[in-house]
Amino acid sequence: MLGDIMGYLVATRWDVDVRYLLISSLIVGMIAGAGYVINDVFDAEIDKVNKPYRPIPSGKISAKRARTLALILFSIGIILSFILNFYAVFISIITSVLLYLYASHLKKSGLWGNLIVALTTALSIYYGSIAAEQGYLITLVPFAFSFMLTLGREIIKGIEDFEGDRLHGVKTLAVRFGIRTTWKISALLLILTAILGPLPAILFSYNILYLLLLIPFYFYLISSIRVPLSKEGMSRSATLLKGTALIGIISFLIGSYPFIPHL
Repeated sequence: MLGDIMGYLVATRWDVDVRYLLISSLIVGMIAGAGYVINDVFDAEIDKVNKPYRPIPSGKISAKRARTLALILFSIGIILSFILNFYAVFISIITSVLLYLYASHLKKSGLWGNLIVALTTALSIYYGSIAAEQGYLITLVPFAFSFMLTLGREIIKGIEDFEGDRLHGVKTLAVRFGIRTTWKISALLLILTAILGPLPAILFSYNILYLLLLIPFYFYLISSIRVPLSKEGMSRSATLLKGTALIGIISFLIGSYPFIPHL
């Protein structure tokens, strides 16, 4: 939801129609929530090894009830998208299908699964511009940032879950090519994300606070790379990247605010 709000405000340069902002945020929240739930349904067996504290393996909710909840949330999100426009409906349906396919089949395919997660996460940001029906080009920048950052984090999570994934035949990059090679790939993606940092200020005249917020953004990003190559290190890296993503969203939000002096 926060990504969608950021995408909407960036697209409109803070010229907000609260009705459409709330509707688009609700749609994204419903579909994203459904994606998390259906993922837990199909991951129940693996999570008994990797994450036994999750709701289904811990017995807090049955897989059948969780599946029903996911389908209800998907449906509500798609139905609400008809209030917006054709493209909003199209993206809502495509995202819902991709999230279901990811959970049921593509997660075990390794890179393809990682790409689906990165794409659907980035689309939640771009959905803001679709709801606003403007700012399609300017919103591509946070879309790209989100895609690369999420892809890097998903690959790192595959390293963290290496043992459970190998045991259950999940063909992540770490299982296929080894932990060290996979770590180098994820680190390269994160470095490329860092290089793109100044781009919004150069192309779209973001205000001066954007560059200041790049300082903590870079701190978290670099810290996520400088961790030991171990299960604990990968867990810490994934956590740090959550912070990096949050700072990135705040940076785009504040950086696009039109009433702060620009560079």
